[in-house]
Amino acid sequence: MHFENRLSQSGDPEDIIAALSEGSAGEYDVGILFLSLMSSDEVEQIVEGLRQNIAMCHFLVGTCSGVVGSDLEIEDQSAATLLLAKLPGVRISPFYMDQAQLKCMDEPADWYQFFDIFPNEHPIFLILPDPFLLDIHQFLKGINQAYPGETIAGGLLSAANHPQGNTLVLDKHYYDQGAVGLALTGNISANTIVSQGCRPVGSPYVVTRAEQNVIHELGGCPFIDVLQEVVSQAEPHDQMLLQHAILIGIAMDEAKNKQQRGDFLVRGLMRLDESTGAGTIGDTIATGQSVQFQVRDAEAAIEDLNALLAMHQEDRSGQKPEAALVFSCTGRGEHLFSCKSHDIGRIQAYLGPMPAAGFFCAGEIGRVGTQTFLHGFTNSMLLFYNNNDHKTETHQPKQ
Repeated sequence: MHFENRLSQSGDPEDIIAALSEGSAGEYDVGILFLSLMSSDEVEQIVEGLRQNIAMCHFLVGTCSGVVGSDLEIEDQSAATLLLAKLPGVRISPFYMDQAQLKCMDEPADWYQFFDIFPNEHPIFLILPDPFLLDIHQFLKGINQAYPGETIAGGLLSAANHPQGNTLVLDKHYYDQGAVGLALTGNISANTIVSQGCRPVGSPYVVTRAEQNVIHELGGCPFIDVLQEVVSQAEPHDQMLLQHAILIGIAMDEAKNKQQRGDFLVRGLMRLDESTGAGTIGDTIATGQSVQFQVRDAEAAIEDLNALLAMHQEDRSGQKPEAALVFSCTGRGEHLFSCKSHDIGRIQAYLGPMPAAGFFCAGEIGRVGTQTFLHGFTNSMLLFYNNNDHKTETHQPKQ
């Protein structure tokens, strides 16, 4: 197994093609390219130029507002980052899905047929959706049900703020909507780390009355009363953060005796009804689930990322990943941390050195507990690990 990252900070397509074409020779099983702030014509020129210069069995491309390389994050300027991989013993199944196809995916068997992959094969899914004309929540709900607990990661393309403004490429096919991706099975393993950039405030509470996405009571008391108590007892800095945004962490595994970082799915408080005392949050909630209020700022984001990377390093007993794909929210980066390349710097400090590529996303996809969700203000990482070598298989794209 071999990965390498090639990065260009140029905005000129010819310069990008030349820079990304330099490196080890030979045939690669996969190329994953992210291009920031390029026109559709420039994207096509770069893609076709690289296809001529680099032998790749499969080529996945997405457009964005900024890219991530092995050591740099380049925001709000033209740039390109390419991750190349030789994957012996890995079955590579590329796919494309649009909203019309998604509407036909009624049960797990439909997903098995679409991918030609079953849960006992333990697939790793990399997904690059356009954010506008595909119901990503419906997509994730279906794939979670079909492949419970499996590794799913990716990010929403961010080059455009209107429908059909992003470019997606899968091998020789160009799209302006839907999702492209890869399903990997066989001689490869992967882990995800999802840093939601938050820290808890106050104590956990059990939801004692809720319906859909509305929390009526926490610990037998009206939601609004509990919130006011948490705010009144918080430190002054946290009180200021709670005035700007109130976040709720939903415990994903009620069987755990003690909830820790990575165990909560963070969602925002969307509405507070003073007449009923209820709070509406950005996801479904059920009576009996545990929640804890959260705050987010640069300090919390730094603390959360460092803690999760350290936990992962310990869980893997020091084994280093072969490579990383990094999906970071457009709300992070220099805007949040007041310095360049913060997240990739911390990732490499804990887990590197390793080749890495990624982009700044309009929404990040990653697992919390046993399910995969769409997040915001998050850094979601897909980390690849080596297994024993076998022969690589490649398949035609699913469409």
